[in-house]
Amino acid sequence: MDSNDLKQLSGHLEDLGLLTTVDEPAMRLIVTNPLNSRLSEEILVIGDRYVTGFDHEVGAQGAERTCADRISRILAVNRTPGAAR
Repeated sequence: MDSNDLKQLSGHLEDLGLLTTVDEPAMRLIVTNPLNSRLSEEILVIGDRYVTGFDHEVGAQGAERTCADRISRILAVNRTPGAAR
């Protein structure tokens, strides 16, 4: 897995209305609910898996859209992709 996969996940999360910060050297993504900044999650790349900072696996490389949906539920975002902002 490389930083392009992480950026793809970031893009899907942003499409769902979340804020993201990509840390390429650390292969880490910080995801935040824009309505409540205390609702945030650190997503790490471990091998070919995306894992939260609490060691909860949210998916694998190639399933970035599904991973984004799972992360959005963790952060209490109930939006459909493409919905008006």
